[in-house]
Amino acid sequence: MKVRYKTGSIFIGETDFNYQPDDYVTIIVEYWTTKEDDDDTYYHGVITRIEEDQSGFWAILNDDKAQEKFFAFADLEGVIDGDRIPFLGGTTKRRGEDNGSRN
Repeated sequence: MKVRYKTGSIFIGETDFNYQPDDYVTIIVEYWTTKEDDDDTYYHGVITRIEEDQSGFWAILNDDKAQEKFFAFADLEGVIDGDRIPFLGGTTKRRGEDNGSRN
């Protein structure tokens, strides 16, 4: 499916979203569009369902497994594999115990 992330993302224009429910992902809310003094915001979690109208998806996050959270594509800078994190103008592999754990 094709999605469009928010302005300023490294994913320009329509981009493939190849994730499905039960995929472990990194959800990037703010990283590439932040200024030096701003906080980066990204989460790791498991996609539970994708909205029929393709406007976003629900996920259970590592830091709060008691509830699902909705993420609209237009509010995100991107979604990448869960064993990766945003780094400079791209991504890098997560290190050590943080590397893709669903627990």
